[in-house]
Amino acid sequence: MKTQKIIFFLLLLTGLLYSCYEDKSSLNYTLINPINIELGDESTYYSVFAYDTLEIKPIVYKEGVDDADLSYRWTISGNYIPPTLLDTTMTLKARIDLQPQSIAYNLLYEVLDKTTGIVQEQTFKVKVETPFGPGLVISETEDDKTSDISLIRAYNFSSGFKKDQDTTMRNLFSLVNKRKIAGVGTAILSTTYGVYGRYMTIGTRTSIDRIDPFDYSYIDGNGDSFMIDPKDYNVTSLGFSSNAGCIETIVIGGKLYTHYYQTQAIHKFSYYLLTSDMSDYQVGLSTQPQWAYGLCFDEMNGRFLEINGTKYLRVMNSSKLEPDAAFDPNKLQNFTCRAMFSGKNNIGHNILQEKDPSTGEAKPNGKIYCYDTKQAYYYADPDLINGMPSKIIDLNDFPDIQNALFFTGTNNRDYIYYATPTKVYTIDLTMHTATPDYTVPITESPDEVITSMAVWLGSGMMNYTNNRGEMATTSSSNNMLVVTTYSPSLKEGFVRTLPISIFTGRIEQNKDYHGLFRGFGKITATTPQKQ
Repeated sequence: MKTQKIIFFLLLLTGLLYSCYEDKSSLNYTLINPINIELGDESTYYSVFAYDTLEIKPIVYKEGVDDADLSYRWTISGNYIPPTLLDTTMTLKARIDLQPQSIAYNLLYEVLDKTTGIVQEQTFKVKVETPFGPGLVISETEDDKTSDISLIRAYNFSSGFKKDQDTTMRNLFSLVNKRKIAGVGTAILSTTYGVYGRYMTIGTRTSIDRIDPFDYSYIDGNGDSFMIDPKDYNVTSLGFSSNAGCIETIVIGGKLYTHYYQTQAIHKFSYYLLTSDMSDYQVGLSTQPQWAYGLCFDEMNGRFLEINGTKYLRVMNSSKLEPDAAFDPNKLQNFTCRAMFSGKNNIGHNILQEKDPSTGEAKPNGKIYCYDTKQAYYYADPDLINGMPSKIIDLNDFPDIQNALFFTGTNNRDYIYYATPTKVYTIDLTMHTATPDYTVPITESPDEVITSMAVWLGSGMMNYTNNRGEMATTSSSNNMLVVTTYSPSLKEGFVRTLPISIFTGRIEQNKDYHGLFRGFGKITATTPQKQ
């Protein structure tokens, strides 16, 4: 009887379960096709220069759905920026106005099926790099009131560049910072020192601006660049030494200020340096050799002063001079300083010209000399300075010297180069001769005149004629002159590169090896860009 009850219960349970089951085999299912985003062989990682255009061309489709029923969104984010819409088209073509970063940005691509509301996503990584790598930086003006900064990256100025890769990027300061520089550039300097910082300092007669050479973004300017606002922003000289204290110097209003790179918390110029004897001074030009403390010329007192790190401007004790010293660094009251630059064998070349005492300016037809100083440390005697006298070189017999506008030299040969409005001369210091080695061509314009000249101290390569009369290639650093010119009739500025012969020290005579870059305003200052 018990067994019968169990069987009956199981049959009842089976019936109940069967009655609860609904046959759904007759229902219709709609298959939703996927949104296809095909990239082919393309990567999901992209690298693009800032301010350049990024293009990504996926193939997008959905079977059974018209393209008009699909919508698109390209959104970039990361590196402290919120999601930013770049484009709303199937393929991306957008200018990337984002700050270069070592970490890639996140790019999200969304495709919406408007008929179903379903979204398909595809992610990308975008590394924004700086296009502002090593090259020649120029300060140029179009109106003699304001300035802008341009960059030439080229075979002569940038490592790894071929000649067909030469490129010029104009007006970068205003492009990035949405304004021009107030005033005409008098000095410009790009400095980088490891992890301690990177700065490009731009000076005029009335303003100071500092930007990041990595992306040209603004850092600070005028009084904000100093611990104590100097009020006067008339810049006459900039310098930097990585081997002698990692110190950047700026001369404004006749006073010399320093910026010590290794003080990471304080990237400001200090209060101006005092002299070791607490006397007043008025500096015009200064120089910062790589291997010794810098030197400046005190126009007020007619003397050389040593830039003793960030401490003070050291006055030399004349009584410590050797009896046969070539000159007394404290007794140069009749001169004004025209140029200061390094020469061979740790020698500093200082071009001095007789001055008009009533104006303080160079006297018309005033005698011109090169006062050589020794660039060395003098640890044993605190009364001796970097800038001890070496010799005096009389330049007055050289051709056209009274018309010289610019002087420069290299630290690997005994030569000095000077430029008149239209010519560049080479002085062989060993032979005491001067040769006109270059005349500004009239092929572009008959009124083209030289506006600046400097020895190139950056990266890059150059071609020259070797001792067999064949083309050879070597580093352009310390082996090339950068000469800028301007045509008033064309209102156009030019950059000309002049290789220096490895064997003779003179300017390369094969004009096929000279470089030409054009299309600028009036160029007033240049510097190698460091990164």
